[in-house]
Amino acid sequence: MPDSLRPREKALNMGFESLSDSELLALILRNGISGCSSIELANQILTGCNGITGLLSMSLEQIMSLKGIKLAKATQILASVELVRRLNYSRMLESDVINNPRHLINWLQKTYGNRDQEYFIAVFLDTRYRVKGYKEIFIGTDQMIKIQAREIFNEALKRKSNRMIIAHNHPSQVADPSNADCEMTQALILAGQLMNIPVIDHIIISYDSYYSFREKGRI
Repeated sequence: MPDSLRPREKALNMGFESLSDSELLALILRNGISGCSSIELANQILTGCNGITGLLSMSLEQIMSLKGIKLAKATQILASVELVRRLNYSRMLESDVINNPRHLINWLQKTYGNRDQEYFIAVFLDTRYRVKGYKEIFIGTDQMIKIQAREIFNEALKRKSNRMIIAHNHPSQVADPSNADCEMTQALILAGQLMNIPVIDHIIISYDSYYSFREKGRI
């Protein structure tokens, strides 16, 4: 490969945004394996995990099951994925997640949008609508997720939260709410009114889409 087309040189000459997914991953891997360049290896990895979004939901064992990936390269990949998650979380902490919800939605999508089980998350806010913390309340299946209001509001009280946003993912990648989602939302809104800790949104996410009850005028 001509030097000008190697990922590092291309990034320096044309900017990192000019690199393809496989070229970016090749930079992280640094080198290939016998008979396979870093770009070829990156392409094999992306094929094995169904594209770059698939990396977000893969475990160490799953990545190491891909051809040519041993512990060192697997940990490099997972470290990069974790940096993306932490960057999104840091941006979320700095923003008003009601008037500027994009950072919260990005973090939810990158963290939970590609998982194959339902995760129910409570996001706790202060009086300025900034995030004080979050907690995974339940992990369910793609058909049922069990929610208990008592645990959610006890956690909010522990954190001295004034209000909260609830969220969960749909492994089907269809973010539209089910009848059960709507019933659950109404039950938690009523509980929040009784506890004086209002639920101000319920966000359902997939990897690349979302549904906000607040944006739809349903809260």
